[in-house]
Amino acid sequence: MLHDQHMHSSFSKDSTEDLRNYYLEAKRIGIKYLLTCEHYDFHTTVDGTTWDVDYDKLIATQEELKQEFTDITPLLGIELGYRKDYLKEMIEIANKYDYDLIQLSIHDSGKGDYYFKETFASGVEKIMKEYFDITEEALNTFSNFDVLSHIDFAFKTIVMIDYHYKFSDYEERIKKILQLLVKNNKALEINSKVLKVINEIYLQNDKNYQFDDHLRYLLKLYKECGGKKLTLSSDAHKASKYRLDFDKHIAVIKEMGFDELIYFIKRKEYIYKI
Repeated sequence: MLHDQHMHSSFSKDSTEDLRNYYLEAKRIGIKYLLTCEHYDFHTTVDGTTWDVDYDKLIATQEELKQEFTDITPLLGIELGYRKDYLKEMIEIANKYDYDLIQLSIHDSGKGDYYFKETFASGVEKIMKEYFDITEEALNTFSNFDVLSHIDFAFKTIVMIDYHYKFSDYEERIKKILQLLVKNNKALEINSKVLKVINEIYLQNDKNYQFDDHLRYLLKLYKECGGKKLTLSSDAHKASKYRLDFDKHIAVIKEMGFDELIYFIKRKEYIYKI
């Protein structure tokens, strides 16, 4: 079975989940690998602190859990938040440990976090332009990563503000980002946590919307741009959300003409046929 490549435990500052609970869930459904990608974000606007990770303690905890869960191989991941003003520090932390997977995310501009509606108070179009500008800048500036996480992270928030927004409103910006991913040989993450929010809002408010139409649109654009490399992850912050809606999203991914997903071990790509 396909393992989840993006979860957060209490080693991330926005989760209280005991890492062991993910192992229990993986064991219950017969998963071979266990990978969390803990948050590493520099000087966040959320609380003014750097969301760092005690990786030495995390690795030691994985070794302990390996004695109990002998059928599960622990992998090491990081979700690295892009900040141009901390590029030197990003490079250092990306090189410090022997990761299996590095996810690149755009969470925080240094002025606001795109998770929060308040960040868009100065105008949705202005902040969405900023979000896409920073995403393009990240792909042109920082290369030591494997997967771009949740391209629709900020979009999810504006849909919460007003469900009339559609991803197609930003098609040219999205295509530029997808083209950069393809050019740079990086993978695109399908993030089921973000999809859950978007799907629920549209289904409640738009009678013409079908489950995962947003995902269909993103996959259509990605395919048109020559994209082939997809990961599917839950972005879970609780073990109960592990592999959230995987079966439903895999069906749509197949429907849109993709026959494989990829996963990473020691930064090397492996193919998972769907």
